Amino acid sequence: MARHLMHYCQLVKQPYIQWRRSASAPRSGFQPASRLANFKRKLKALIQTQPKRSLAAVVEDVRTVVVLLPDDQIESFIRNNPCLQHKRCVHFSGSLVTTLAQGIHPLMTFGAKPYDLSVYQAIPFVVDQGVEFKAVFPKFNNPVHSIQPIHKAIYHAYCVMAGNFSQMLWKHIGEALPAIDLPADLMSAYLRQNTENFINDPVHSATGPFVRGDVDTINKHLQALKGHPLGDIYQSFYDWHQLPSEQQRWQS
Repeated sequence: MARHLMHYCQLVKQPYIQWRRSASAPRSGFQPASRLANFKRKLKALIQTQPKRSLAAVVEDVRTVVVLLPDDQIESFIRNNPCLQHKRCVHFSGSLVTTLAQGIHPLMTFGAKPYDLSVYQAIPFVVDQGVEFKAVFPKFNNPVHSIQPIHKAIYHAYCVMAGNFSQMLWKHIGEALPAIDLPADLMSAYLRQNTENFINDPVHSATGPFVRGDVDTINKHLQALKGHPLGDIYQSFYDWHQLPSEQQRWQS
């Protein structure tokens, strides 16, 4: 996450200063992949003689501090560093609610490679109610949505189910396909088109036996999955699909 944030800042010329808890040489965005570039970077780190600056020294002249740590470490880190007490601290957690920092959640998955500027600028940010996004990131032109603290836990649960749960299914199925003599990447085009269809028309994009009411096929699926870890998941989705629409759209 930190490397993506720094890369985005570099692309839009948003000034920032990085500080890391580890004693290793600081990184700036994404590192080049070539051997020569990596060698030069390591050599430069070896000959650097300047001692690591303290957090207090780094944040002395800044107003906003973005704390990119796991949820269960954010509050203790702020409490344990008095130099942050009078700063505007910001965290990127989707679920944490705290008086010690403002919540600004980038609703995006971040991989190992940098994204294009257009991808970064399309990321929606979900901010705690009352947070002024432009005061924190004046050079970012992103969609911004406000959320009440009481809704953050279920909002983040929705994020996890929509993104992580689907990937868990895709990963398991990709690993299972070779057992029936099919390539692991067989479903790539199918999944890509499903995602695009849903984004373009979420109401009418679904297809398959649930939509058709094809009970015979559904029963064959359940029989084939009998004793399989995914069998209960299939049954749960089928049971959910059969609920009246107002129950499917349960509101917190």
